[in-house]
Amino acid sequence: MTNQYPNTMLWIVTELFPPDETSTSYILGEIANAMVQKYNVGVICGPEIYDKRKKIDVEHKFKLDESIVIYRAKGTDIDKNTIMGKTISFVLMSKRIIALVKKYVRPTDKVLMVTNPAPMIPLIARLKKKVGFELNILVHDVFPENTRPAGLRLPLFNMIKHIFDKAYSCANRIITLGRDMADVMKQKVLSVPNGSAMPDIIIIENWADTDSITPQPFPEGKIIIEYAGNIGRVQGLDKVMDRLPDDIEFHLYGTGAMEKTLKARKQKNLFFHGPYFRSQQNEVLAACNISLVTLQDGMYGLGVPSKTYNIMAAGRPILFIGPKNSEIDLLVREKKLGYCEWPKHWDRSALSDMGKNARRIAVQEYSKAIILNKFLKAL
Repeated sequence: MTNQYPNTMLWIVTELFPPDETSTSYILGEIANAMVQKYNVGVICGPEIYDKRKKIDVEHKFKLDESIVIYRAKGTDIDKNTIMGKTISFVLMSKRIIALVKKYVRPTDKVLMVTNPAPMIPLIARLKKKVGFELNILVHDVFPENTRPAGLRLPLFNMIKHIFDKAYSCANRIITLGRDMADVMKQKVLSVPNGSAMPDIIIIENWADTDSITPQPFPEGKIIIEYAGNIGRVQGLDKVMDRLPDDIEFHLYGTGAMEKTLKARKQKNLFFHGPYFRSQQNEVLAACNISLVTLQDGMYGLGVPSKTYNIMAAGRPILFIGPKNSEIDLLVREKKLGYCEWPKHWDRSALSDMGKNARRIAVQEYSKAIILNKFLKAL
């Protein structure tokens, strides 16, 4: 497809970008590749690897379009698994990335930024007022509201929230991942008196990787519940373990700030497998009868777990434990993809049928081509 606007530059601003393998990196990389159909694309981002402790995946096959220009900010060696380390790292990285934005982005350019690290949001909003570029914010999580479900006491919370609400109101367009998040963002921008036009708020969901992830046979033996992803503070995995029946196995893939705490419980039907590569997703997602997706209480509208869509691609039903009427709660109930509460009985036949339905919905409504086309139309 020929570039429609050869003189228009779209800048993607994010700390995380390939070859880093976090879900945010992968999503932004694919968006960048799609956008070359319409714009000249540049990326301003952090270093190549977010977590230097992780091994490199030699099977990683992601390729970035050769026309895309990348400018990377210098990384930090601070441990991001501590609250203080994460805070310092976020501030330093935000300043370094914004310095590159000041250097390269022109008034006629478009910017698509993601909400991580959080300090970039007010910094880029202030810069947008000075320079005049078009600002599009892709909301993956909502700060500072997401600190409260995580159990973090943020000093001057109300003042910080006002600063971020005002920053969001400066955007031209806000892209959210679900209906609950769109509601929260609407409340944020409406809370700020603004003489100029309010930003458009639209929904573009994450996609299911239906090409590389395909359904596999269900495991035999005990029913296995699986959690694959960040073992962090807002997932509420300890509460899941509290309710785990003795005849059900719970397998966790990944790492995170709560890993040591959860391992210390030493439950007999609890198994930790550590981190895995993106190239291993097909194998990992197939290693269960049902996949767990969680959100801590109070996370309504503050995040939409991207893992949901690849679980659907794998043909596995979903056990969602989280706020009622949040995006994944609505999706599971409306499409009959699994359970939004602990089932009284575990029926293998029912699990298989829900898994087949999940795969069908993933292909028909959430494939990569369908979702990326929404980005092309929106920007």
